[in-house]
Formats: sequence, C-alpha cells, structure tokens
Amino acid sequence: MKRAHKIFGSEIFCLSLLSILLFSVFTYFALISPGCEGGMDSYNHYLISKYCWQYPYLLLDQWGKPLYTILASPFANIGFIGVQIFNILLWIASAWLTWLTAKKLGLKYAWIGFVLVILPQVSIENTISGLTEYLNEFLLILFLFFAASKRWNAAAAICGLLPFARSEGFVIMAAAGFYLMFIEKNYKSLIWFVAGPLLFNAIGWIVEGDPFWIITHNPYIKAQITGVMCGTGSLFHYAKLCRFIFSLAGSVLLIIGTLAALFFYFFKPKTFVNQFMLWLVAGIFWLYFGVHSFIWWKGLMGSCGYTRVMIVITPLMALIGVYATSIVCQYYSRFKKIMLLAVVAMLIISASHALTFIKRNLPFQISKEQVEFVKVAEWLKTVEYKNNMTYFLYPYLNILADINPYEKRHFEFLWSFDFEYAPLGSLVIWDGHFGPNESQIPLKKLQNNADYKLIKSFIPEKPFTTSNQVPFEIHIFKRIKNSQEK
Repeated sequence: MKRAHKIFGSEIFCLSLLSILLFSVFTYFALISPGCEGGMDSYNHYLISKYCWQYPYLLLDQWGKPLYTILASPFANIGFIGVQIFNILLWIASAWLTWLTAKKLGLKYAWIGFVLVILPQVSIENTISGLTEYLNEFLLILFLFFAASKRWNAAAAICGLLPFARSEGFVIMAAAGFYLMFIEKNYKSLIWFVAGPLLFNAIGWIVEGDPFWIITHNPYIKAQITGVMCGTGSLFHYAKLCRFIFSLAGSVLLIIGTLAALFFYFFKPKTFVNQFMLWLVAGIFWLYFGVHSFIWWKGLMGSCGYTRVMIVITPLMALIGVYATSIVCQYYSRFKKIMLLAVVAMLIISASHALTFIKRNLPFQISKEQVEFVKVAEWLKTVEYKNNMTYFLYPYLNILADINPYEKRHFEFLWSFDFEYAPLGSLVIWDGHFGPNESQIPLKKLQNNADYKLIKSFIPEKPFTTSNQVPFEIHIFKRIKNSQEK
C-alpha cells in the first residue's frame, strides 16, 4: 500500500498522467479541426517539410528554417496532422525539460515549471499548427538543461543550432555567448558554439555559391532591405498581452523571479544558481522580449507583432517562476505558506482561463479567407488548368486542390509572376492578402492590362479587410494575348 501510494503520489506519475491527457486531447482536436493556428505560415512550413527531399534546395530555405524542415519532414509525410502532432510532442517535451532543468538546479517545486509551460493561452492555441516556435522552444530549454548540468560543449552546440529553427536564435546566441565568455569564462566551448552556423553557412556556400549565405538568404534581413512591412505598434504591445502570452501566474512570478535574481546576485553570496538565473535565463528572456518589442514598435525586419513568437521563451518564464517560488520559500520561510497559497491560487485561475479558451475556440475552424478559397478549389475542378501555368500564393489552396507548389512547369508563386513573360493561357489567382503585399501586385495593374481577362471573382458576402487593411477578395485572370508580339 505504501509503495502504491509512493508511486501514484509522485511528481513523475502525476506529470506523466497530465502529459498523456494533454497529448490525447490536443491530438483529438487536431484531428477534428478543419482549421489550425498560424495562418498560411503553418501550411507553408508543412509543404516545405513534405517536399524537401524531393526538392533538396528546400532544405536550405531559411524562411522554412532548415533544422525544422529536416526534423519535421518524417511527420509531414504522414500529412498535415503529422506536423501538428510534432508540435504537440515538442510542447510537452519542453515542459518536461523545464521540470528537469529546475531539478538539476536544485530548485524546489519544479512541477510548477512544467505547469507554467503548458498553461499560457498563446502556447495552447498554437500547438495545433505547423509553426516553428515549438522546436525553438524545445531546443532553447534543452540548451539550458545542458548548461544547468555544466555540460558546456553540448549546451554550446545546441545553442548554435537555434538560428536554424528560428532566426531569433541569433538573439539568443548573443546573450548565451556573453554568458559563456564573460560570466563563465568558458572559452573552450566557443568552437562548439559557432559550429552550427559555420556548418550551415558552409553548406549554403557550396550549394548556393554565396560565402555569406547565412546573411544574404535570411528572409528578415531581406524584408528590412526591401522595406516590406507588416505594420507597427506600441512598444508595450507584448507587455500588455503578458496574461495571454505567459498566463497570470507566469506573468506575476516572472516579475518576482527577475527581481529576486537581481537582488540575490548582487546582494548575497554569489552562487551558480543565482548567476545562472540572472545572466543566462533572465538575460536571454529579457533580451529576446525587448528585441521583439522594439522591432514591432519600429516596424523592422518584417515583424508582424505576432504573440506566438514568445512561445520560444515560455520555458524561461517558467524557470524564473520556479526560482521565485523556491527562493522566497527558502529564504523567507515565514511567508512560505502565503507564497505557496498565492502561487496555487494563480495557477488555478490561469488554468480556468486556459479551459475557457479551449471551450470557446476548439476545434479550430477555417478563417474567412480560407472559406473563399474553398470556393476557388471547387471552381478549379470545373476548369482545365493543370496543363497551363498557374500563379498564386495561398498555401491553403495547395492543400485543398492537392497542388505541388514546387512543380514549376505548371505552378509558380505569385511573387514570381511577370506580366510580360507569363505564357498565354496562364491563370493568375490574385487575392487581397498576398497579392498587394508579399507579391507587390496591385489589383488595378491586372485589371488595366489588356493582355489579361478577368474570368472569375470571389467576393465575400460580408466584406472584411486583411493584411494592411486591404479588402479581401479573390480575382482570377487569364492571359488571352501577348501585345508584345509583332
């Protein structure tokens, strides 16, 4: 009886049970959801991962993220559900690694870290997606686990791979590199730290012939150079949304933990844990948070102000939360009961917020834009188009119509469309989201070109706007003549 109580009452058993429940529930919702989170980015990452071995150049696509593409490709070949399951697994694994890292640091109440990773609304809603944030989240906490274990070479090698899961990995590398060099003074691990970027750049140089591939092929640097903007917003955009991004419990404990790390590092005897929490965990967290807040405020690097980018640093928030609880209970024991009651109360409130969100939003439905593209897919079944060239840039249509976007004899991305050189008979599927923005093609330019005839339009019954406040409509044109011919 005692042994059974020990097993079933243990942290590992309870967290394992919670993990099975989470995996089962979210896999079920992924299976029955017509839509997903992440918009067209989710479908694009899926398509790149699915076709990367058939078209190897996709393995180096920095928008697709090479490391994500490689690791997600086996899941993608199951179908779109495969990449969703991949993200659910990464999400739960990140919670486990947060728990293990807290244990490795000797912090009490490590289970709080596990719970804080899974509670935030933003993390919950984006699990059913094909987004790259969850791989970056997993690799970041894996890096911290190895660092907490003082396995510096392994930690440095993992950290060097982060930019190839998401480009913000370079921001994380900056904070981690500072810690390695100036706090730990561990110069020997730097060779492992730069191994990932050097290896990927060497492969890019060999394949693309560009010695600066890692810079010149970065889509966000390109967006900055070309002036492509999603928009701008308040400097405090992410701060105002912290309750949704990190949960109520996570947001409060984040502030307490950061202040505690500052106080205990500068005013108490220096220990590895206090040093680790301040310079590495809090250092990476606040640098990442600050950089994203700044670039959205200034409209830089193609930032769109998406809250999902903060999923990456959720385990750091969770570790800081565990640290806050542990250190207050350890050093201020007279407040221990009050602290624990307050933490549990906040976790219960945060859990209620999460459950309310799940009840209201799951299963996910398709967006208003996607509803119109369902009509486009049905219409395409009635016309002969596969033997001609078709230009479009809406990944969901690839899913609906089973179109391989990399079969360049008959399909091309709209941003590659050229008014003069498009073959006769070509179809141009222009939509209000990608047409005037990513593809830089105003609708009037097609309407006013005598070589192109409007053959079909899909206009929502209830008008709505899309990116940059453009009315969302779909117009299909056909090239009927070539005025350039003599």
